[in-house]
Amino acid sequence: MTATPAPATATSSRKMSWDVIRVVAIFFVIAGHVTGLASRIPGIEGYPFSLAIPFGTVTLLVLSGYFIGPTIRKGDAGRWLRARLSRLLPAYLVAVLLTYCVTRYAVVTFNGWWHQPGVLGMLFGDPVRPSVPTVEFPWHVPDLNDLLLNVLLLHEWNPDLVHRIDGSYWTLPVQVIAFVCAALLWRSKLRHRVRPHTVLWAVTAISAASPLLSLFMSSVPTATGTFYGHLFAAGMAIWLWQHDRLPSLQLVMLLSAAVGLHALRASAPEVASVIGLAVMLVLMCLAAKGPDWDVPVVRLLRRPISWLAGISFGLYLVHQQLGYVLARWLSEAGFGPWWLRLTVIVTAVVVAAWLLTVLVERPAYRVLTRPRTRGTNSAVAVPTRANAEPAVSVGGAT
Repeated sequence: MTATPAPATATSSRKMSWDVIRVVAIFFVIAGHVTGLASRIPGIEGYPFSLAIPFGTVTLLVLSGYFIGPTIRKGDAGRWLRARLSRLLPAYLVAVLLTYCVTRYAVVTFNGWWHQPGVLGMLFGDPVRPSVPTVEFPWHVPDLNDLLLNVLLLHEWNPDLVHRIDGSYWTLPVQVIAFVCAALLWRSKLRHRVRPHTVLWAVTAISAASPLLSLFMSSVPTATGTFYGHLFAAGMAIWLWQHDRLPSLQLVMLLSAAVGLHALRASAPEVASVIGLAVMLVLMCLAAKGPDWDVPVVRLLRRPISWLAGISFGLYLVHQQLGYVLARWLSEAGFGPWWLRLTVIVTAVVVAAWLLTVLVERPAYRVLTRPRTRGTNSAVAVPTRANAEPAVSVGGAT
């Protein structure tokens, strides 16, 4: 899940290369879920191919780490953190509520059950089940406990993966923890006393050792975000190297450690996933240090690439569970050939992401980061540097 950048303007410092990287990453996230994981869910008709190479999410988290650098240094850490949360949380909360309601309404029907009477019965009541099961593998029906865990960003503390409103939402608490830690570190005097590469190696070491925390509780490494710390460290390493604050040897070693940890933890196909992340890290280094990718092919696709990058966080939020529900509906209806069904699902996801972006994410960000005025009668606004940052995305996702 990555937060959407502000719309590009003529004076924007946003580079096309970062939009290309973001679109490639979110493409592999969506493709993996729509063509791969969805076919394993009961009732969803599969496709004749699967493009499930799990490196898109970790790439987006590395991007989150990179963009901490150019944004946090521009002003007060508190305003920076408010801007980050203003970008992430409103759209996330609306997506959670929407996904919960649609899932509750649809899944009970998929399972051959009935809703309790009334709106509250439909949203929160235990479904009425027939005495003889009509479905061999029923879908999980989320309940109020699942909703509260997701709203409070505590869902990763529940080790039962079935109780997820949307499987993609695991990155939201990870991002929030990373941003809070970055803000606290920036405000402390520690950053003036400890060299940057020392901090990055410490974060990477904690990430490597984090599975030991599962001895206390299985969900601690992932719920605390320590399991993914090396990804944020890799992103920060690229930014520091770009500004000649990190030697090239240290960069290579940190990125190699990130790829190595990913290799130990990657899902199948492991080799393709590791190669995918390694290639994306190289592309990020080229984007950071080299010229913008203003080449003929990319130039022709500049507008659609920038547009898709601008709604990437919305795409991340709505594509998985809502896409599964739509796929199940279309499968049960026997809707057309596979290519037409896939086109309908992708189109619906893009439209929903665009609506979430323009109706929720961007307006909420503008309202929550609006500059404050000096006194009730003053027309002069106090500048807020969190809003003056480059028009880049600072989120991260799967």
